[in-house]
Amino acid sequence: MASDTPIIRAAGAVLWRYAKNKKIEIALVHRPQYNDWSLPKGKVEDKESHIACAYREIIEETGYTPVFGPELGEAFYKVEEGKKVVKYWSARAIDVPPTAIDKNEIDEVLWLEIKEARKKLTLDDDRTIVDFFVEVGVDTTPLVLLRHAKALKRDDWNGDDSDRPLDNLGQLQAKRLLPQFFPYNISEVHSSDAYRCMQTVEDLSRALNLNMIIALDLSEDAFSKDKEAALDYVSSLMVDTKNVLICSHNPILPKVLKKLVGKKYFKELDSKLEPAQAWVIHHKDGDVISVDWVDAPIV
Repeated sequence: MASDTPIIRAAGAVLWRYAKNKKIEIALVHRPQYNDWSLPKGKVEDKESHIACAYREIIEETGYTPVFGPELGEAFYKVEEGKKVVKYWSARAIDVPPTAIDKNEIDEVLWLEIKEARKKLTLDDDRTIVDFFVEVGVDTTPLVLLRHAKALKRDDWNGDDSDRPLDNLGQLQAKRLLPQFFPYNISEVHSSDAYRCMQTVEDLSRALNLNMIIALDLSEDAFSKDKEAALDYVSSLMVDTKNVLICSHNPILPKVLKKLVGKKYFKELDSKLEPAQAWVIHHKDGDVISVDWVDAPIV
């Protein structure tokens, strides 16, 4: 029998930085309303994605601008309104002056090394998230594999397939992509030469003030001639530490991911992406550390 307990969706992060002694510190926040020490987090607003919520809450509760890394998992809390489920990420605080925070909600932000932070935290579930953070590690680089937004059906298009545009839903999805990927501090956007791919990331590239890089190796036509071209292209981008977003097609992206993470681990992931969905590969020194799944934006 299904539970009638309301589920409250929330999101947050383990916000970290290097201290002067090169050791890692994480930020804890004190909430005067509850008189507790916790990881920064907050409730997901209407039509807001979890990662967009986590990014917003980090800034609101700590004043620091975060750059997001791997997803760490979920924690569950009992609250008066029902059950709160909080999704957490790892996020690095970049070196900028902190902005003002609401002292009524958060009256103190404390940076502590991990051992001391675990002791200071009020809830065991927060300690578990910190343990996951330690296990995953830091200094990973994100590489986003994004499937283009929903396009017109092939049967409804009379022109060349490479010129097939997004449909109305796809256009709305494309306009809502920025909050999904802004937290990763993307520095390069690469796209297949198919119009539906370029149209998907056009607004995103403009908002990030980036010039879209068009790659024939990410196209379906190139894939039909050389199944390894896209893999070679993506692998070359992983050599660098640039935060990259790639927009391409099924079945290209699943094949690339399968090759990068291995057949065994690929079975644990969904075998394909629906329109405007993505995988985020977090890599370090050429190795894949973790893979996150990002749903299509709510429109």
